Amino acid sequence: MQLTPHEVLGRWLLITLGEMGGAGSKQAVLRRIHERYGSQLTETDHLPQPSNGEVKWENRTAWQRNRMVKAGLLKPYERHGDPWALTEAGWAAHRALVSGQERST
Repeated sequence: MQLTPHEVLGRWLLITLGEMGGAGSKQAVLRRIHERYGSQLTETDHLPQPSNGEVKWENRTAWQRNRMVKAGLLKPYERHGDPWALTEAGWAAHRALVSGQERST
């Protein structure tokens, strides 16, 4: 079975952070993503990473977060333990995603 694509994890991350007011701890954000989208994750997504034992979808979401920081959508860490947080560009992307979802329903 395949893994959920990084692009999908990124959309879920943008939507979830927006719903959380723009920021949240890694644990809180991942928990919320799982609550909302867990039924869409594949069996393979739930397997542990061989390198560190972290669940694959959580590890891949964290890597996607790093890509989104480089793209200017999320704020970089200033110190360990900082929350995952949207930038202004991230908020704009969130609004576009939510608006697109409303039109497709």
